[in-house]
Amino acid sequence: MNGNKRTLVLRRRSGIVDWQHGCGSSAVSSRGVFIGQIIDDLDAISSQIRRRCALGQVDLNSLLENFFRDILNLTLNTNLTNLNARRSNAPGLDLGDKTSKRKIAFQITSRTDAAKVTHTLTKINGEQVALYDEFFILTIGERKKSYAIDPALSAKCKGFSDANIIGISDLCRMIMDTSIETIRSVQQKLQQERTEIRIELEPEINGTYETNTTDLVERRPSVTRSDAIHFQASNAADGRFASATEVAVALNGFIDRLEALPSLSRGLLGWMMDESEHRYGFSDYHVINADLVQRKYPNTQDLLIDTRLLTAWHFLDYTDDKDGRSPYFSFRFPGSDHDWFAEAFMDFVKSERLSVSTLFSTMNFSVFGPPPSPEAPAKPNKKKKKERMIKLSGANKALRG
Repeated sequence: MNGNKRTLVLRRRSGIVDWQHGCGSSAVSSRGVFIGQIIDDLDAISSQIRRRCALGQVDLNSLLENFFRDILNLTLNTNLTNLNARRSNAPGLDLGDKTSKRKIAFQITSRTDAAKVTHTLTKINGEQVALYDEFFILTIGERKKSYAIDPALSAKCKGFSDANIIGISDLCRMIMDTSIETIRSVQQKLQQERTEIRIELEPEINGTYETNTTDLVERRPSVTRSDAIHFQASNAADGRFASATEVAVALNGFIDRLEALPSLSRGLLGWMMDESEHRYGFSDYHVINADLVQRKYPNTQDLLIDTRLLTAWHFLDYTDDKDGRSPYFSFRFPGSDHDWFAEAFMDFVKSERLSVSTLFSTMNFSVFGPPPSPEAPAKPNKKKKKERMIKLSGANKALRG
């Protein structure tokens, strides 16, 4: 096996990213959010292809070939092109890069059986062997634990081995091992094309398709709520609430509003809280420098969309005094309906060293206390009052010193 091949295999076999609760770097939180979405989207595509195969529809059209061409090019920094755009599910090679220093080629297939591997290697001809240094098979599913490769075919295809067969889980690991910029690019590619791919892959059953509009939009997340007992007992809540019930009502009111947000918007809001001035000790106020957000967040268009939505739904306020200093975002907690919930929440996540980005992405609030019991009282129907902003009156002057 030559050096280039070893590099790809090592990247494929590398461990997953360490994404845990804790006040770690913003890059780790961002990686976790994007990787979670990539895994979910690729798994959904793989599951749909498996369903098609079960119905005998094993062909992959040029849309899928080109989609995985783009994903592989982003991940491996290659220049793969579609070698058989005019043929459907043709044997041999589908993608090839003969212009880069690293000359590699891929077969993209929905099949995972050993017979397909043998058939592909058999069809690789002398001209292709002369053009490429390495050959790989990407199976859009879970590869088998091992494959017995015919020694003659292995020698013909320049040392092709079991490690040259890549499944969807392997592809996910390869993506995880790249930079945050690459991970973000892959996530954007999936976000742009997942709906079209889902429709394209939908199996035809008796001349009909079952997709409807609700299948194509992001569903509300699964939420693990909390009775807020740990939150109530913490120093962050001390003296700010009359009872644990009051804390739980405020927390779950905020969760009600939070779960309506798209996952990317929730993740951005959590990341911004993780990067707040108070979290780093730069200020007593829970705000984040808007210039910092723009510098660190990798996609300007998404940033504009998400911050506009978060502001419209009263999760953020934007302040720019136009005095030559950085503008900033202040955090708000709609649905909590409590004067001190904002300060208590931000103090609690800081003292417990929680990643708010992880918290809002997973929507698992059990760290605040166990899930409420079935007989827990319902949220009281009280008159709504305007939630208190974290940035108190006069904060602007105090913040700017």
